[in-house]
Amino acid sequence: MARSLRVQDITKVFPRSNRPALEKVSIALSDGEIMALVGESGSGKTTLLRIIAGLANPDSGVVEINNEVVWSLGTKTKLPEDRNIGFVFQDYALFPHLNVKNNILYGLHKMHPKSERVKRLIEIIKLTGLENLEERFPHELSGGQQQRVALARALAPKPNFILLDEPFSNLDPVRKDSLRDELRSVVKESGVSALIVTHDTRDALSVADTLAVLKEGKLEQVGSPERVYFHSTSEYTASLFGKVNRIPCQLFKGEGAPSESTDILVRPADLEITKDPSSDVHIVGKVISTNFRGDFHEVTLECKEGLPESESVTHVSIYVGPERNLKLGDTVTVRRLRR
Repeated sequence: MARSLRVQDITKVFPRSNRPALEKVSIALSDGEIMALVGESGSGKTTLLRIIAGLANPDSGVVEINNEVVWSLGTKTKLPEDRNIGFVFQDYALFPHLNVKNNILYGLHKMHPKSERVKRLIEIIKLTGLENLEERFPHELSGGQQQRVALARALAPKPNFILLDEPFSNLDPVRKDSLRDELRSVVKESGVSALIVTHDTRDALSVADTLAVLKEGKLEQVGSPERVYFHSTSEYTASLFGKVNRIPCQLFKGEGAPSESTDILVRPADLEITKDPSSDVHIVGKVISTNFRGDFHEVTLECKEGLPESESVTHVSIYVGPERNLKLGDTVTVRRLRR
């Protein structure tokens, strides 16, 4: 598959810093793919974004755009304006004195002749659903409409790919879900690849085809949203994407071999209450709290392993349907779902 972007072994150390901002980070963005860079503040997301855009240089590594090296120690650096990248800033950075039409046309100033600019303007306004808003100014638009104008301006010149820095941070939480769907639909229909930087894991899971998780400048895991969420390769990644249960267990290496104690991490959605206590793998729990969350109840259990002689006790969260009426003190049997 063709790649819009490849960064290889990117390392960046800022002066007077105790650790690298980025350490040997490698990712690749395929044509038409949406990738989300996810991590806490200080993980290196914005630094990597700036390096890709050409706004900062790494200390080592390679940045390749559309199969052309734009930065390496042995290659002349390509300037930001020559990399053909669309950029959607966190605050959208729309020109307040220009209406929607002229904000988008600003991104087409290099396109000639004028008839081609007008043709592309009409195409991009239709793609982003901005019909009948062409003459409005940014202060006359909602947050979602401003986002679409910024996206339209970035997509208009047909870039190699677009970079989006925290694109949902300024949006009304009530409409966030629908606006995520709108953005994904527009980007996919445009056929342009996109790299999104976000600390909100819900945004990443909803919009991206691929997640790249950063922790303290190092790449922790890369994979599909489903893979990263259900099959995290580290405790950090598992905890970053939602609540997890830490359940003590015994590992048996074979007949007659000694066992060793460890913990497994299980998401609440991966557990279910069962009526079959004879299962080989189950835990028994007593309900100690229950909270209604709308679509489900979040129930906290005080659990121990199913074996009668076990004294290992831990607290476990499990999600059950809203119709399930569990009372404090109820004893239930829980098993892990297989995926």
